[in-house]
Amino acid sequence: MKVRVIDSHVSNYPNPIQFQPGDMLILGELDLEYEGWIRVETSDGNRGWAPVQYIEAKPGAVVGYASCPYNARELDINSQDILIVLQELNEWYCVENEAGETGWVPVQCTSLLDDPATK
Repeated sequence: MKVRVIDSHVSNYPNPIQFQPGDMLILGELDLEYEGWIRVETSDGNRGWAPVQYIEAKPGAVVGYASCPYNARELDINSQDILIVLQELNEWYCVENEAGETGWVPVQCTSLLDDPATK
């Protein structure tokens, strides 16, 4: 599926978190803007947002463990960019841009392309 950017987005996280299955994560607050995301701290002390679906933890726990690989890299996007959607999760798309770079962008910044020739 392809989408067109309708509102630019610039990442606020120049050093995105990343983790692998089994990595221990210190759990913080849930995101109030985007449901399904939680602030975590990785073993290297880096902090960022991660999908709750990628973390195994008991309710109320302060420590959890990664259940799958994750990289929180967000892409900077500009209006009219065309992106290939690789995954949708919690109101964000993991996409690939025309330069072959992958990362996350908010769904609300995009619009589905309806032209069958562009899908």
